[in-house]
Amino acid sequence: MIQERASSRPGWGFIILLGIASGLSAFGMASVVPALPMLSRALQADWASTQFIVSAYLLGLGLFQPIQGLLCDRLGRRPVLLGGFTLFLAASLLASLATSLLQLVLARFLQAIGVSVATVVSRAIVRDSFEPEPAAVALSFITAVMGVAPVIAPVFGGLAADAVGWRGIFWLHAAMALLVVTLLARMLRETRPADTESMTVRDLIAGARVLLADRGFSGHALTYSFISASGFIFITVGAALYERLFALSGAEFGLLWSLLAISYIAGATAAGTLSRRLGRQRTRRVGLGINVAATVLFVVAAWLQPPSLAAFSLSLGMLMFANGLVSPLALAAAVDDHPQLAGVAAGLSSSIAMLVSMVSAIITGLTYDGTAHGCALLMAITCALAWWAMRRADRASGPPIRTTGGSP
Repeated sequence: MIQERASSRPGWGFIILLGIASGLSAFGMASVVPALPMLSRALQADWASTQFIVSAYLLGLGLFQPIQGLLCDRLGRRPVLLGGFTLFLAASLLASLATSLLQLVLARFLQAIGVSVATVVSRAIVRDSFEPEPAAVALSFITAVMGVAPVIAPVFGGLAADAVGWRGIFWLHAAMALLVVTLLARMLRETRPADTESMTVRDLIAGARVLLADRGFSGHALTYSFISASGFIFITVGAALYERLFALSGAEFGLLWSLLAISYIAGATAAGTLSRRLGRQRTRRVGLGINVAATVLFVVAAWLQPPSLAAFSLSLGMLMFANGLVSPLALAAAVDDHPQLAGVAAGLSSSIAMLVSMVSAIITGLTYDGTAHGCALLMAITCALAWWAMRRADRASGPPIRTTGGSP
């Protein structure tokens, strides 16, 4: 195992590679969205079934991200990262060969298990290799590179689907995974310190119980979860809805979704500036206020006749901006009260959000009737729940719950 933190510090080329590897998770999700109507027709599946292409991916990410942290501490960073992306590569090829919806959904679940290593192990490598201040710079750079993925993924996914059919999206996934695995195999050395204490499954469960008992943690985690779920409600049926209402092709919807991703990035950028001026709590309230306004506008647009592309798109742009504004602040707050459980808190809050989004996607698929009415109702519910969760977090009082004895 390598501990030479200063002498073997990775260069910026490798940091960029880690950013690309981390972004593959979002790319695997966003690139499929424009092709969902095509997939539904090709596999002769109704929308209630087609949504499992999205929800199975979310389920895999939600269940396995915390487990990857345990594995990389126990087995090492290199084998877990290479193994995960190799699984993503194999699952992408399986997805491209699928002849039924069930086969494709299972392949998507395997894709998510593999790519769930991305951000968890990349952050561990940076922590191993840098002192705290340079590590923060490296992680910021990785996050910036990751942020490009959801912007370009829908465009490339839509173009691939329009050019060669939906299987082309998974060929693209496999090609990207092969490139990442090849470069990582050449550039990545083991960085896990020899004295790393590996958390056990028992420790993970104990830490999760402590966090879930804390109203502050659960409130912040659920704020993040419900505001994220609003986005996934639209992701699930957005391509089909825009195709039906406005005759947008997969590539055209991919371009629209890229613009929405830019709105998210703008919100995330504004979060830092506003939190310094207003404080994090007031900034979260501003973000949720924008989320309420966006939801109201979407509800109005859902019943407008004839449908207004401008009204829908403006409401979604505001929704994604609010999502970008609130999400990083809610995630940071979920971790702050329990620094000794920071890793568990980060993994658990992300897992809760993925699982809540998965349930939202399933309900969206079951209720979709070719109109925006069901989406509007579900968005209104998640908007109200996000506000309730924020109030729960704000009302949390008293010192944070402390771990005892064998707790991590």
